[in-house]
Amino acid sequence: MNAQAVLSNYLANDLVVPKPFMSWMRSNHAGETGAVWIYKAASLAFWSSPIKQMAFEHLETEQHHLLVMTHLVPADEQSKLILIWQIMGFSLGLFAALFGYTFFCLTISAVENFVEDHYNEQIDHLIKTNQSPSLLALIQRCCAEESQHKFDADSNLRSLSDNVWIRTWLKVVKSGSSIAVKMAKKI
Repeated sequence: MNAQAVLSNYLANDLVVPKPFMSWMRSNHAGETGAVWIYKAASLAFWSSPIKQMAFEHLETEQHHLLVMTHLVPADEQSKLILIWQIMGFSLGLFAALFGYTFFCLTISAVENFVEDHYNEQIDHLIKTNQSPSLLALIQRCCAEESQHKFDADSNLRSLSDNVWIRTWLKVVKSGSSIAVKMAKKI
């Protein structure tokens, strides 16, 4: 699908982001950049066809999200740390893939859970302020697609014992994502 078709499909062609919402959109753009690079790295996992398959399936959606966010966030409003988000996304995707399919799914589930919460916070704000129904619809769609990615990852997780290493890894992913959002909103 070409860029114009993606923007039309997401009803983003004529969408204007309210200025007070731009820091959230900057963090969305940074997050979608990181997500694309998570899946680019995971797609290199020649040792695991299930990882590669999930990476290729999710990558297309994340590229669409990034295209939309790039369209909506002017270059001078985008995070100045894009290279860092690319490197961090690539590193997270490769690291998770190195430990196998279950660990990769656990990581994707943790990332998408954070993203779902992040988008839901924006959805709640847009509903409360009644600012932009078209932006609300776009964020709701992106959130639903991220939720599907979480569902895909969760449905492939075997029952895992709740051990200290899993809890620690989930906290690392959540904390790293939270720090990244705070930084991307400001820089």
